[in-house]
Parts: sequence; structure tokens; C-alpha cells
Amino acid sequence: MQSPFDFAHLDPSCDPPEEYVAAFELLAAFWCELRAFRSASPQDAFLSDFSAHLETELVAAALVLAIQVELLTAR
Repeated sequence: MQSPFDFAHLDPSCDPPEEYVAAFELLAAFWCELRAFRSASPQDAFLSDFSAHLETELVAAALVLAIQVELLTAR
């Protein structure tokens, strides 16, 4: 499954700093691992709910990171 944290490189001069790219790559790796874990144990209600909660938290973290990147590149 492809990560929803990928972004298009339309203008390389506006790319975020390397540390932020690394953070997005880390979020993408977490996302893939979490989705694989969730699909491996669909019968366990607790693990399914827990992984859904973690996905929500991961998306929120990515949104905060994306906002910070937008603020950095707007300067």
C-alpha cells in the first residue's frame, strides 16, 4: 500500500529541509507497518481499534509537520 505522506516535487527550490523529508519518510514507514499490522489481525477488536487510533494520531502528526513545512517554505 502506498503511503499518503508522499508529496510531489513541483519546484525543488521549495523542497523542505532534509530533516523534514526524513520525518515524512519515517511517518510513511510507520504508516506502512501499521497498515500491515492492522490487516494481519482483523479479528481482534482491541488491536483493530488501537491501530485505527494510531493511524489517526499519525495523520494528525503528519498534518502538523506539513503545516510546519509550509511555514518554513513561505519564508
